[in-house]
Amino acid sequence: MENAMKSLKVFVVVVALQFFLRIQFASAAEINTNEVSSSNAPSWVKVSRVDRVVSRVQRFMEWDLRKVKVVWYSDQKEFQHFHHYDSSVLAVTQKPENTIHLGPRVDNSNFDAVFGHELVHAILFQKYKKSIPNWLEEGLANYASKHGTVDYRWIASQPFVDVKTLGHPFLDSAHSTLSPRYHYQVSTALIQMIASKCNLEELLQLSLGTSLENYLSTTCELDDINASFQTWVKKKNKANS
Repeated sequence: MENAMKSLKVFVVVVALQFFLRIQFASAAEINTNEVSSSNAPSWVKVSRVDRVVSRVQRFMEWDLRKVKVVWYSDQKEFQHFHHYDSSVLAVTQKPENTIHLGPRVDNSNFDAVFGHELVHAILFQKYKKSIPNWLEEGLANYASKHGTVDYRWIASQPFVDVKTLGHPFLDSAHSTLSPRYHYQVSTALIQMIASKCNLEELLQLSLGTSLENYLSTTCELDDINASFQTWVKKKNKANS
C-alpha cells in the first residue's frame, strides 16, 4: 500500500510537471530569422507574420535589416523599470544595442503597427545615423509602419512651437510642458505634409550621409517649415471639420 501511494505521488508530480512545461511552451516561442531573433515571443507570433512586417518596412526604407534581438515583457512594472518612461510607452528600441523591447500591452491586435514602428527606428540608426532630425523621426516611424492617425483638430487647438526645436517625446527638456502625444502627433503630421510635397522615398535616399533638412527646400519646396506647417494644419483641420 505504501509503495502504491509513493507511485501515485510520483505519477501526480510527473503529470503536473508535464502540464506546467506544456503551458510554458505554449506561452512562449522562439523566433529566428535572418532579420529577427527572439527567445520569448508569445505563441501567437508566427515567423510568417514577423517576416511580413519586416518585408514591408524594409521595402519602404530600402534597407536589409541587420539582425535585431526582440525582447518581450510580460510584466508592466519590469518593462517600465527598463525604459524609465511613463506607462503610455508600448515598446522601445535600444539603437546602439540593436534591440527592440516590447511591453505587455503589445498584443495580437497592435503587433504589426507597433513592431513595424520599432523596426523603422532600428533601420534609421543602421542606415541613416543622424541624418533624420529628431523632430521627424517618430513621424517617419509612424508613417512607414502605418501606426496611428493624426488628430488635426487637436493639433490646431494646441500652442504652436518651432517644430524644428522638438526633440525626443520623453527626453525633450526644452519643451517639458508639452505632452509626448504632442510630439508624436506633430511629427507624424509633418511627415504627411512632406510626403504630400515630394516623393518621400526619394527624399530619404538623398539624405544618406547628410541631413534630410538640406533637401526640404530644394526638393520639397518647403522654404519655411514652420509657416508651411501652420498652413497645412489649418487646411487639414478645416477639411476634417
